[in-house]
Amino acid sequence: MRSCLIAVFFVFSTLTVFGQSSAKYQTATIMEVKAHQSASDADTKPSYDVSLKVKNAVYVVLYTPQEDTGTAKYAAGRDVLIFVGEKTIKFNDQLGDPVEMPILIKKTVATTNKSR
Repeated sequence: MRSCLIAVFFVFSTLTVFGQSSAKYQTATIMEVKAHQSASDADTKPSYDVSLKVKNAVYVVLYTPQEDTGTAKYAAGRDVLIFVGEKTIKFNDQLGDPVEMPILIKKTVATTNKSR
């Protein structure tokens, strides 16, 4: 009986550790995706300015996909899990590979109070 309780305690303690490690990630909504206007035409790889809304902040990041399938243009409205750093935002792509994007602009937006 004692070993069973120890096993249950071990399982729950490891679950809380894993749960806390993912607490750094936040849900963001993709608000807008625009083709990035580069200074030179030497860049053949398409990039996008992506607006992400997280709580009361909107971040505009530069997203350059590894292979451009054109799906980034249609991502507005989707929710994604992101990690906000000082100068970059990270997320995992559809294959689970980490992608890091530089933050171009950060804006604070007013929150609306819907309760009456």
